[in-house]
Amino acid sequence: MFGVFLLLSVAANIRSFCNGQTVPATSTDGSGIAILLTSQVGGYVVFECPVVPQSPQADAGIRPVVVRWTKDGQTVFTSSNGALTTDERYDGRTSIVESSEFSGIVATAVNVSSLRESDTGDYECHVTYSVGIIPQPSTPSLLPSKSSPRSSTAPSTLTVYGPGTPSEGVRFRLNVQGGDVMSIPPINQTRMEHESVHFSCVKEDPESTVQWYKDGVPLDDLPSLNGRFHVTPEGSLDVYDAAFKDNGFYSCRIVSAKGTLSAGAFLNVQYKAKIVYSPAEVFLAFGKPGTLDCHFHANPPLTKIRWEKDGFLFDTYNVPEVYHKLNGSLYFNRVRKEHGGKYTCTPFNDLGTEGPSTPMDVIVQHPPKLITVPKVVYFRNLGDNVTMPCEAERFDNKDPAIVWQKADGGSLFNPRVTVTGGNLTLTDVRSEDRGVYRCVASNIAATISVETELIVEENLFHRKHFDVHVNSTDKNIVAYWKRPYSLCTVWSRDMSSVTSNWNATTTSSEGKAILWNLDADGEYEIMVSCRDETSGESLFSRSILTRPKESIRSSQDSRKGGIASADYGPLEVRVQSSGTGYNVSWTIGNHSSEKRVKRYVVKWYDAVDGKELGSASTAANDRHIGPPNV
Repeated sequence: MFGVFLLLSVAANIRSFCNGQTVPATSTDGSGIAILLTSQVGGYVVFECPVVPQSPQADAGIRPVVVRWTKDGQTVFTSSNGALTTDERYDGRTSIVESSEFSGIVATAVNVSSLRESDTGDYECHVTYSVGIIPQPSTPSLLPSKSSPRSSTAPSTLTVYGPGTPSEGVRFRLNVQGGDVMSIPPINQTRMEHESVHFSCVKEDPESTVQWYKDGVPLDDLPSLNGRFHVTPEGSLDVYDAAFKDNGFYSCRIVSAKGTLSAGAFLNVQYKAKIVYSPAEVFLAFGKPGTLDCHFHANPPLTKIRWEKDGFLFDTYNVPEVYHKLNGSLYFNRVRKEHGGKYTCTPFNDLGTEGPSTPMDVIVQHPPKLITVPKVVYFRNLGDNVTMPCEAERFDNKDPAIVWQKADGGSLFNPRVTVTGGNLTLTDVRSEDRGVYRCVASNIAATISVETELIVEENLFHRKHFDVHVNSTDKNIVAYWKRPYSLCTVWSRDMSSVTSNWNATTTSSEGKAILWNLDADGEYEIMVSCRDETSGESLFSRSILTRPKESIRSSQDSRKGGIASADYGPLEVRVQSSGTGYNVSWTIGNHSSEKRVKRYVVKWYDAVDGKELGSASTAANDRHIGPPNV
């Protein structure tokens, strides 16, 4: 075996942390440069020791075995294969920090917390490698050489010492301040439930005052600790009969004539996994997903959970569509009648369990089902009345509760509003009644709802609108709009009928929709509504009057020819597939006008967007067109 010792002469090449300052300093014996670390009582420091990494190219390269730290020449902690051993003076205050990589150097770091004034001193790390070939780096390392010290910002080189060669390690000088206020700070504590806990906080001046806090709150203000803690004359804290709710960060604050100092530590109370709550009844909705929770606490964390149903082990591996969630709950993908019964759960952790829950009676109940729902939208004028029906199916001789709400939170407590058997009636409709209404049906298993909207037509034409465009064929109308909403409704009404109301003709999410099988001689008013996802209300397009294109074209052509279209009578058109195309034939209704026809023109259009695709014409005595080979 031989030893390798590394000397670091610049602070820039190593990461050492404390809640104080880091500056270069000359060693007291003049043997080299040390890093000065300043902290206070109760603080922490991280000592990081660079290690030459093993060459990945050869198995015979050097291998780090032990990283040893000394304080004033005496070993205080040693790291070997990830395990850390410490001097008793540091018990409960040290831990290994995960290795980090910087500037091509691997480091082993030790964190020392709850610093005391007695921790002040000179620290040095020594790295020992197993026997083997030491690979020489092809480029200079960033570790410094004692023979050629550099400034705190200049790069350095690595000197590796073999057996018998004088060597030194990385040096730190730690200065812990505040010992004249607090001599011993608290350290982290782990205790079992019901045990007592002692946190040190020893004041130097007997006239000093000490105040203790848990998570920043004075202990006197915490009812959960009432009568279970005591502060000793020296300033330390004793907590009796520790409970799982006592977990947290405890800090003491000393105020003396020499200054004020605070220090703290964590309390970790461990206990067997335990049930904290069990409902007597749990209702799950038939045919819907459902969850049965096990309410527990565990520290250490949960390792497993055991479920029983009606006194027998309930193994989800043997029950279709039932699963364990990560938190131990049972998840039913689709609740069935056979899932009802009495369940218990028993949680476990590394310490064991305090036993099962009390039985939870799972009751499977049908969720509400609406059998009568309101229309999507109601149009009313000022002063009109409107009734919106809503009825739910009766299950197990119980009627679900039905409640009406206004989506914007507006009140329905109004003498003009009545609810009878689930139906909502508004009389003497006013402008403020417009908006989205929601019918909510619920029972103990689930809640469902359906929405409708009331449009007061007096206000419809005073609201912001967006444009809609139409194109039409002989019996279809295509509506287009440019509005970025996910789903819109196309409304239409036949203007030839005095009593015609707005009808929801179709819905679309593509920015266009087709109205089919319209009366060729009819005139229609078209409007599009899109739901605003923020307010829930509908935004309407401007309305537009239109009629099927054939009707428009016929009237235009008749004016050009000087002959009224009514003179020709109705045309009976027949379209038949011929395998290679279509045969179109027609007859004219008024045979007396047939002699005045010079020719027939047939045009065909795209049924989706109304675009003309082609045309053909025939002589006056030929009332047929088809593929050339027919």
